[in-house]
Amino acid sequence: MSVISTIRTSCRDCYKCIRHCPVKAIRISSGHAEVVDERCVKDGRCVLVCPQKAKKVRSDLEDAKALLEKGGRVVASIAPSFVAAFPEATPGQVVQGLKMLGFSEVRETAEGAEWVAKEHALLLAEGRTNVISSSCPAVNFLITRYFPEYTEHLAPVVSPMVAHGRILKKEEPHTRVVFIGPCIAKKAEVEEEGVRGDVDVVLTFEELREWFREARLELAALPEAPFSRRRVRWARAFPLEGGLLQSASLEVHLLSRNVVTITGIDRCREFLESFSPKRCKFHIIEMMSCEGGCIDGPVLSSSLSLYERRERVLLYTEESLAPEESPVCADPPSFRRTFVPAPVPSPEVPEEELQKILALTGKFTPQDELNCGACGYDTCREKAKAVYQGMAEAEMCIPFMRMRAESFSSFLMTVTPNGIVLVDEDLRIVEMNPALRRMLGLAGKLVIGKRIDEFLDPSPFVEVLRTKKATTCEVTYPQYHNLFVRLSVFFLEKSRLLMGIFVDLTKEKEQEAMMATIREKTIEKAQQVIANQMRVAQEIASLLGETTAETKVLLNKLMRILRGETLEE
Repeated sequence: MSVISTIRTSCRDCYKCIRHCPVKAIRISSGHAEVVDERCVKDGRCVLVCPQKAKKVRSDLEDAKALLEKGGRVVASIAPSFVAAFPEATPGQVVQGLKMLGFSEVRETAEGAEWVAKEHALLLAEGRTNVISSSCPAVNFLITRYFPEYTEHLAPVVSPMVAHGRILKKEEPHTRVVFIGPCIAKKAEVEEEGVRGDVDVVLTFEELREWFREARLELAALPEAPFSRRRVRWARAFPLEGGLLQSASLEVHLLSRNVVTITGIDRCREFLESFSPKRCKFHIIEMMSCEGGCIDGPVLSSSLSLYERRERVLLYTEESLAPEESPVCADPPSFRRTFVPAPVPSPEVPEEELQKILALTGKFTPQDELNCGACGYDTCREKAKAVYQGMAEAEMCIPFMRMRAESFSSFLMTVTPNGIVLVDEDLRIVEMNPALRRMLGLAGKLVIGKRIDEFLDPSPFVEVLRTKKATTCEVTYPQYHNLFVRLSVFFLEKSRLLMGIFVDLTKEKEQEAMMATIREKTIEKAQQVIANQMRVAQEIASLLGETTAETKVLLNKLMRILRGETLEE
């Protein structure tokens, strides 16, 4: 699992991680930011700046617990910046807390830092120049991946964490080492070739604090316990800016010309961009990715300010200085290592491809390139290159997408035959489209900023504002020539606006009324026809009845005459 990963459900198209990533090691896929492990320098800035807490640092807490459960010698190697990470407790109380968690010994990583400082001093004694300190893994990743031509200037020396791990394992075979510090990059460092296995698990101070909480240990209430310590001098100041130089007993005053200290990943990158080994003749260049040193590590959450942390580490260093003859190690292991360049591919992008990508977001001339940085890249062309390399998406151009959305919504507002009005929570009109203005006879009149009740019955809007539920009703406005509409009102949660959509049904209603009149008249005429038909039928029936009676009388008389009967008068 990567050291830094993204919680996709929490990532929301803000691009803040890209803006703050010094090497743009973030890939945008379907709107979500993903850390590209082989490009990442593990400085942890993306973790700190993410407003949705969507960047997650891999937890190795369960691995540490598993080591303790197996038994045997498990040593906690704790970085000296712990005194700034746990200001509520004394150093001895933190040691006691670690022992109560089950560690066989609690040792200071500063023991390894003493040897690392000594190794750097030996490199200078050999006559080497422009030696770049190699104790910060984030800086090492920055150089080997993005400035591989300067890899040869990295001091071939392990970090204090690795040095301490080697010391502890040299003291007693089969020792397991758990390093605890303020750095995310350390989790990646222990997985590198050449140092793998020197430290078994890396925990951050935040993970340790979580462990204390799980174990229900209140540090401030614990008794103090001593370190199982070797003698340490200035190496406790190693996490501070200039700490390596002080530990190596090098010239460190402000006007030193042979040494330089650079903290902050951006400043380190800027230095490397202008660095020229032929022109620069420094003895040693101390580089640290965090501003002010490790006391500002990405996982060192403390109530103290940066300067208070520095003061606390200095006091801790001065109060426990060991005699001059430290460090002591009867049979020290090797503290050397090699660094191998691992340049991140950066293929050239054909100009015609750049132009095609820029055109996707409406950039056809240099004047169209705003270079606003909203997408996280400094320039539109840098973003276009990232799109070509599969690291970005064209839709990340926020000004273009906003312009397109606004133009599209404006187009819809303009051409739709339905009336639309936007009203704020004070029932004041924010926008009214041309169709509604025509319906209400307000074309050319000032309506923006006025209350809706000056023109329309506000009750549907008031009801939706109260309930936050959409409603649909049919309304007649006699004052507007009996305008009859189907009105739908919605509450727009994000913008806190009410939207009213008016569908003009006046003509339909008039047609319905006309059809109703026609139906009534048709029925009336039909009834008249039926009545006339009935009257005629009755008259015909009456006439037929009289004629039939007379015929019957005449025929009867004729029959009697034929039979010779005497007819009665």
